[in-house]
Amino acid sequence: MQTQWSLVIFTLFVCLSCGTIAFASYLSLRGKGEKLLMPALVASTVSLAIGGIGSFTHLQHWERIFNGFGHITSGITQELIGVVVMVVLFVVWFIALRRGKGLPKALAGVTIVASVLMVVATAHSYLMPARPAWGIALLVFYLANAFVLGAIAVWILGIVRGDEESEKEGISLTIIGSIVQLAADAIYVAACAMAKFADFGYYADPTKITTAPTHIDSLLSVMTAGPAAGMFWGSLVCAVALIAVALVAKKTNGNALVFASLAGIIALAGSILFRVLIYMVGYAFVLLY
Repeated sequence: MQTQWSLVIFTLFVCLSCGTIAFASYLSLRGKGEKLLMPALVASTVSLAIGGIGSFTHLQHWERIFNGFGHITSGITQELIGVVVMVVLFVVWFIALRRGKGLPKALAGVTIVASVLMVVATAHSYLMPARPAWGIALLVFYLANAFVLGAIAVWILGIVRGDEESEKEGISLTIIGSIVQLAADAIYVAACAMAKFADFGYYADPTKITTAPTHIDSLLSVMTAGPAAGMFWGSLVCAVALIAVALVAKKTNGNALVFASLAGIIALAGSILFRVLIYMVGYAFVLLY
């Protein structure tokens, strides 16, 4: 399946936005990270805007967005509702912070829940029984990705704002998040390996009738040794490298921003590679016997 870069951008920045604001809320609930609240709000707002623009460009014609609002179960409807909810929360955040009384605990709690649900709604749009690689494991991947991206954002913001306590929290969360991300990748790979698609053998793209059917031994073989191998191994290397960088940063004094920036670059690279992988193994159950 052809990679839809607009949707890669959308899902990437939604995960970054939700992860950042959720972890800022988490720190606030623990009485930490007060210096991070406004920068996290700005970063999350900008990220959500970039993601929204990415989704908008995928439609190509702006009026097409209205075609998706016919039913509440429509993926684009759920995503729009989620975006509106997040924007409302961002506005409430801004008002609360401008009053100078800190972030109310109730608002922090609601923000965490809304962020998780936004990521779930985004992932749900890509769950298609007709595509073996687009199953429930995708939801696990997106949640883990939001976790690690948000953790790194907190880490970087802690350094920039000179908040050592938040910086340390960010590093610890990044280590946990990178392990969670690697586990989520493994769960996705296992789900693809168990797909029964391999029993049928051949795949034909109905939009390209003139092309010969492609032989598919299994989705796992496509990932590990087939066309998607570069994306697969590259994303796993990034996941392992991220763990290593975070562990080294935790034990090293100095060059904090260098390590954090490197972790951010690795995480973004791995996130993009894995998203491209998802499209490359997005074969549909259109078969020739």
